[in-house]
Amino acid sequence: MTVKISTRGGALLSVHVPDAHGVLTNVLHGGLANGGIHLLPAPGRALHRLAWHAVPLVEDASVGVRLVSPGAPAVVAIYRLDDANALTLHCEVALQAPATLCLPICFNPGEHRLRVSGDGEHPRSVSELPATARYLAGEDGLRAVLLLADGLAGRQLELAGDLASLRASTSEIPGCLLLEPALAAPGGEVAFRFSAQA
Repeated sequence: MTVKISTRGGALLSVHVPDAHGVLTNVLHGGLANGGIHLLPAPGRALHRLAWHAVPLVEDASVGVRLVSPGAPAVVAIYRLDDANALTLHCEVALQAPATLCLPICFNPGEHRLRVSGDGEHPRSVSELPATARYLAGEDGLRAVLLLADGLAGRQLELAGDLASLRASTSEIPGCLLLEPALAAPGGEVAFRFSAQA
């Protein structure tokens, strides 16, 4: 698994993950105009459009990068990629506002199935989604929120985290699903775990 992260807004540009045959494919549509980490309400500047300071992180079982937004209040974002194909984002900000990561996930058109915690037990086709579906956290927050599977390629994404909300919507880009997990300040974590299924 390989990941490309931009210092502009801390945006994810690409995530290459293996399919059931071990072939690496990029599942993200990078370069989205609103991609990257947003601080809402915005404190007079659009953080997802600014250059962030980046420092590489190398630990025993993971690699990553620590990004810090310019100005005050600064947002600190730490991406970590481990050897179990999990990409974790931890965000912190000294402000009572949610930090939102806008992340389009691109699977083969018409082949992906979606299941969200608290939204029924059976997965449904992404094409069955309304234009925008928003899932709000309860008192305990959202955990193991979303499961997105591409049966044709044999790929699966599990998204879990300490979320305040999650918005899922279809995109104008064919075959793409736009996910916007919101982390409540002063901080939180969201993990994207990819797996291949035979």
